[in-house]
Amino acid sequence: NTYELIGDLVFSAGILLSGNNYQKIADLAKFIRLPILCNSTFLKIQRTYLVPSIDSFWVQSQDMVLQEFRDKEIVILGDGRMDSPGHCAQFCSYTFMEYNTKKILTIVTMDKRMTEKKSTNLEKACFLKGLRQLLDKNMKVVEVVTDAHIQVESLMKKEFSNIKHSFDIWHGAKNLGKKVVKVAQEQKANKPLLEWSRDIVNHFWHCADISTTEQEFIGSWFWIMHHTVNKHQWMIAYSDTAGNECKHGPLSSEREKGWLTGATPPHDALIKIVMDKRFLRKIPYYLNCRSTAELENFQNVILKYASKRHSYGPSTYNARNQLAAIDHNAHCERKVVTNKDGTKRLQRYYSKKGGRWTATEVKTPKQYIYIPELMKHIIMKRLSDDIGMSRRVILDPFDPRRLSATIAPVPPPPTQDLMAAKISRFNREDLDRTIDYDFDQTIDYEWPTN
Repeated sequence: NTYELIGDLVFSAGILLSGNNYQKIADLAKFIRLPILCNSTFLKIQRTYLVPSIDSFWVQSQDMVLQEFRDKEIVILGDGRMDSPGHCAQFCSYTFMEYNTKKILTIVTMDKRMTEKKSTNLEKACFLKGLRQLLDKNMKVVEVVTDAHIQVESLMKKEFSNIKHSFDIWHGAKNLGKKVVKVAQEQKANKPLLEWSRDIVNHFWHCADISTTEQEFIGSWFWIMHHTVNKHQWMIAYSDTAGNECKHGPLSSEREKGWLTGATPPHDALIKIVMDKRFLRKIPYYLNCRSTAELENFQNVILKYASKRHSYGPSTYNARNQLAAIDHNAHCERKVVTNKDGTKRLQRYYSKKGGRWTATEVKTPKQYIYIPELMKHIIMKRLSDDIGMSRRVILDPFDPRRLSATIAPVPPPPTQDLMAAKISRFNREDLDRTIDYDFDQTIDYEWPTN
């Protein structure tokens, strides 16, 4: 059996291709007394055979996907993901997905060392690199849909003004809902506005769905100011196409939700939100009513292969993101499971954040039909290698470690110097003697007066 002869290689490949981490598998093997390869051997195999094989396999599969959209006008979704929260991120991966088929077109990863060690610039840099990759491969991109990232918005205006830029409608609705809730909770007098928050957000979705121009959107959007005070017809229309009355049917006389009163704090707050100039300037970005929900779901696939609780080297992190893209493209067309009576099988789950139950369709299990072919690439890579793993490691020309050995803003001092700088609370030679601290080198502390 070939697998028995190259067991360490196949075992290492299994760890990486399944999205696992060596240390977890090593602990499992230790607990059940199963002898496996050591960590250094795994890292050598990963560096020499696994990562290059995954990269070449992704390039091949990516070319096949891009060929599918050659000479076609496409709409793409874009979204970035940091490897850790906040401003301490080291890596950013940016993904571009085709809008109709939901297939990943390209995925770009960058290290903060490539942006002068500023993680806040990573998403813009990744976006620019990924979009240029697609354009250089003659993809006819007519529209790009992203979240409302300020740097990306500015970049699209300056360098890609010929491509329409749209914002994700879901993010826009979420931000609008947050604003309504915040205003309603800031003052007690605005509390009646809170129960209207979902209706306001739904109306925003509706306006984006039915409108094709900015004037059409405004004409429909301003209706909410009248509807909330139980006025469903007004004197003058806000646009030539919108009309001067609500489009809903007769309303029930029995209502759990109370109407707002005109010229009161909650209604004045609503008017301020609806007619906010900054918000109205962003309306053109929502007119196509595009959503990046599928791309948000893909970020969960990345978590399987590149958890935020583990750190990886640049090449390994890139390979794990490529594996997530390969996984997604192989399974994005899975069918929905049907019951015996032919109906779609559903499953329910409770959203703690939304505070409500929701149902989703159950899809067929993943088959991972690409794994045998990828395994073959890895094995052939090893069989065709005459040197082996005991070789000098040469960094790729674009490896960020060529720019800096660490991501720290200052070079590291010798480890022994760091240990010597540590001050013990007690002198170990004389436990009754304490060390006098230099308070100029410690944190200022204001002692209590009582």
